[in-house]
Amino acid sequence: MGKLMSDLFSIFIKFFFPTMMVGVIIYDFFTLTIPNTLNFLIFIGFIFIAFMTGISLVDFGWHMLACFVALTFGFTLFAFNMFGGGDAKSLAASVTWFGWQPQTVELLLATAILGGVFAVFLLIMRSQLVQYLLPIKLTNIQWVRAIFTPQARMPYGVAIGAAGIWLYSPDKWLALIQ
Repeated sequence: MGKLMSDLFSIFIKFFFPTMMVGVIIYDFFTLTIPNTLNFLIFIGFIFIAFMTGISLVDFGWHMLACFVALTFGFTLFAFNMFGGGDAKSLAASVTWFGWQPQTVELLLATAILGGVFAVFLLIMRSQLVQYLLPIKLTNIQWVRAIFTPQARMPYGVAIGAAGIWLYSPDKWLALIQ
């Protein structure tokens, strides 16, 4: 790989995953959905990096196993109406980047903790008192109404994306191209 390609690939490794996580946060917060296209890009981004860095087939298999376990876990929560389908797919795509290692457990714990903090924040924001303090013009905006509706689902993609950004370290991947 030439110097220019190596530099471009390093930039991709450093910024692709965090940028996709910002996309998950923004989409889920404003629309309460995470597009399949975004989840697919996160997953394909991992496949691209795995191919370009030449990780072993065994390591690749462990990453895929982690993805499968996370997807199964996410859709189990979805079946019990505790999680959205997009959240399950985002969690699985994110876990793929971390693989079957202790950092994946940290990602899941950080997602749960950040999700809990965000849930408390939403409960406070959705209380009747806060709704009356908002200017009328704000309450007429669809996404504001959706977020402040007490019965609305929680955009768990915010916690998944925040945990992913917090814990992602490109060092593992960068070491493979050095």
